[in-house]
Amino acid sequence: PSVLSATTPQLNTALHLAALHGHAEFAGEVLGMNEELLVIRNGDGDTPLHLAAKAGKLEVARLLVNRAIAWPEDKKSPLIMTNKAGNTALHEAVQYRRGALAVVLLDADPSRGHDLNEQMESPLHMAAREGLVQVVEKIVSYPWVGQKFLPSASLSGTALHQAVLGTHHRKRKLSPNVERLHQ
Repeated sequence: PSVLSATTPQLNTALHLAALHGHAEFAGEVLGMNEELLVIRNGDGDTPLHLAAKAGKLEVARLLVNRAIAWPEDKKSPLIMTNKAGNTALHEAVQYRRGALAVVLLDADPSRGHDLNEQMESPLHMAAREGLVQVVEKIVSYPWVGQKFLPSASLSGTALHQAVLGTHHRKRKLSPNVERLHQ
């Protein structure tokens, strides 16, 4: 068990590597021996969940998300931890166009869709720019009243601005939730 805490030169643990390469069964065994590895950061500030999100490793991400949901409330949840770029795992999933994985993260904590990173971008802004319609719909379907909205808070405009800048002009029937936003 002590070798599981050893790190590579990039400060990745065995759990980081299992997450990055999609080894869900091994990741489960590692967490069974040392659950604290769930929140260890590597040299870039990434947790194992960040790496699973970047790499699109859905099975491992589900395992890590389930462990994060059960994480003690008095400790910082892996779902809200940020890396050196200020990104949560959800930011990373959206940035790397991992739509299905982003939806899994949103199912675990739907309020994270509005968190701002160091560039003052939320996953909603990023998903709109990348054309990840199912992610945008998931985020806007959650009633959001938690953070105070400041028009100048985002240097990149609204999520609608990002959708236009991302040139995602496809004609598509909008879901009832999104249609209500346009009225």
